[in-house]
Amino acid sequence: MKTQQGFTLIEVMVAILLMAVVSLIAWRGLDSVTRADSHLQASSEKSDGLLRVLNQLQRDVDMRAGVELSEPRKVGAEDEAPTAPPAVTVRSSDSKGFRLDIIRSAADQPGALQRVRWWVKGDKLYRAVAEARSRYPLPAPGNGVAVLSEVSDVQVRVWEVDKGWRQLSGNRREDPLGLEISLSRQTAQGVERYRQVIGLLQ
Repeated sequence: MKTQQGFTLIEVMVAILLMAVVSLIAWRGLDSVTRADSHLQASSEKSDGLLRVLNQLQRDVDMRAGVELSEPRKVGAEDEAPTAPPAVTVRSSDSKGFRLDIIRSAADQPGALQRVRWWVKGDKLYRAVAEARSRYPLPAPGNGVAVLSEVSDVQVRVWEVDKGWRQLSGNRREDPLGLEISLSRQTAQGVERYRQVIGLLQ
């Protein structure tokens, strides 16, 4: 008489235990990959947002008004020659203060100008755009939009002939030859620092 072959209860329990261990390891590995992917996506979105902001800043400066500013405008005295306002004015202070005012050509209105302002308030970088006009005076920018958060520090330097880069602290400069903006952001991985250099040579 042949005996029936099969698995013992202990063998079945060992097999189930091994499958449970393998499943647990696989789940942990999948969870780790998912977390890493989410972290990379969040980091990539922040980096993309920062690049968009820096590109917009560069575009605003590149579109700064040039010959259009020589058009006549209202002045105090009749015999006084009209003077053009500076296309770029930058202000900075030791207490993380930063403001950049730009008079630029309006992208959607040929021959018109508009004022654009960038500034830091709290831990956010703001940008405001005023209504475009074809003559002076140009309206001032209103309430801005926060374009970058987690800003922990902003430092500004300007380029001076025969002096090189000079720290702009508590001062105001009009139409500098070059502009260097160093920006620090507080992230989950620590402080990240970025540097944007903009040439303003005509």
